[in-house]
Amino acid sequence: MHIDSIRLRNFRTFRDCTVQFCHPDADFEALGFPKPALPNVNLILGNNGFGKTTLLKGIALAALGPAVSDAGVYPYRLVRRDPKSKKLIQEALVGAQFASHPQDRTDQVQLESQFAVHRKGDLETLRWTSPNELPWQPIFESSNDAFFFVGYGATRRVEKRDSLNLSSRRASAFSRAHRIMSLFEESHSLIPLNSWLPEWKTRNPGRYSQVVTLLQNLSGKEHYQFTGERSPEGEYLFERGRMKVPFPALSDGYRAYLGWIGDLLYHVCMTTPSGKKLAENRGLVMVDEIDLHLHPHWQMTVLERLATTLKNIQFIVTSHSPLVVGSLEWMNILVMSPRPNQASVAHRIPRPIHGLDADQILLTDFFGLASTRSARKAKILQGLGAKARAGDLDAAERLFASMSRGEEPDR
Repeated sequence: MHIDSIRLRNFRTFRDCTVQFCHPDADFEALGFPKPALPNVNLILGNNGFGKTTLLKGIALAALGPAVSDAGVYPYRLVRRDPKSKKLIQEALVGAQFASHPQDRTDQVQLESQFAVHRKGDLETLRWTSPNELPWQPIFESSNDAFFFVGYGATRRVEKRDSLNLSSRRASAFSRAHRIMSLFEESHSLIPLNSWLPEWKTRNPGRYSQVVTLLQNLSGKEHYQFTGERSPEGEYLFERGRMKVPFPALSDGYRAYLGWIGDLLYHVCMTTPSGKKLAENRGLVMVDEIDLHLHPHWQMTVLERLATTLKNIQFIVTSHSPLVVGSLEWMNILVMSPRPNQASVAHRIPRPIHGLDADQILLTDFFGLASTRSARKAKILQGLGAKARAGDLDAAERLFASMSRGEEPDR
C-alpha cells in the first residue's frame, strides 16, 4: 500500500493540517502538479520543532489501521498542548487515505484509517475510530505479505547478532509494530544482516542473490561494496579497493546507512509475495533524517539510488540537507511552515529547485536563510563594504581578499 493523504488535528504541532503525498500510482492530475522524475519520493523539510518527525509518527500509526489500539505502540505527548488555549485539549484525531494493491489482499482500492489519541492526565491511549475495519483484516496476520510499511527513527542502532533473538522478537509483539518501533522508542534496535542473511544462502539461493544485488546497488560502486564474505567472528565484509572491512569497523556514516538498509531488506525478504522479485515489493518506507552521518556526496545521490532501485516503494523522509533537496524536484518536497500559537502546516513551493547548488538552495524559501555566512563574518564584511563605498581603497582590498579567499580581515 501507499499513502495518498493524511489529516492531523490537534496532533502535537498540527492544529489542523492535511498533507498529500507522491507515490508510483498517484493521480498527479488530481494532485494538481506535474509528475516528478522520482514519483515515489517525498522529502519533508522544516526547522526543528515544526513537526517533521511527528508527521512520520502519524503516518506510521495510521498505517497500522484497526490494529493501532493493540499493537504495543505507546504514544507520548502526541495530543497538542496549545499555549493560548485556556481549555486543555483532550483528544487528537488523525485520518488517512491509503491506496491498496492486490498484494494487500483486499478488494478495496482506497483504504480509510482513522484513529484518536485520547489524553487522561499524563497517559495517552490510541483508539481506532473508522466505521469499517473489514478491508483491513489482513493487518492482523503477521505471516502475510499485505500492508508492507517500515519506519526508521533518527537514533538508528543495529543490534549485535549475539544479543538478538529473532524467534523471540517475532513472538513477543505484533510484527508490523516492530517495523515502525524505532520512530517511537530510541532504544529499539535494527536487525543486522549477519543474523538472517546467512541462512537464506541455502534456504532460498535465489532471494539471497537478489539481496546481494540490491545491497550492491544501494551502496554504490564508488563506496564500500558488499562481498558476501564473513570474518572469523561472523561479520559481513565490505570492500573498497582491495581493503575488506567488517561491518562494525565501518565509519559511522556507512554503518548508519547500511544498518537500516540491511534491516529494510530483511523485512522486504519476509514480505515479498511468492514468485515476485524483491524489487517488485510494494509498500511504504519512512526514514527520519535520511542524511544522518552521510558524506555530502552520498547526500546528493541517496534518494535517487533508493527510488530507482526500489521503484514500487513509497519513501517519505526528513532532512535538513540542501544537497538532498537539490537532488529532487519541487513536487517531491513538503515544507513545514509555522503558524500562530506554535502550530505548523505542510505545503509545496512551486519553484524550480533541481540542480541548484547548496548556497542557492539555502537562500530560497525552502530554507529561508538571508545569508549563508556566519553572523560575525557578515558584520565584518558589511563594515568593510561601507568603508569601501566611501572611497577607502585599503578596505576595498581587504573586503575582496576576505570574500575571495576566506581570509579573516582586521576589524
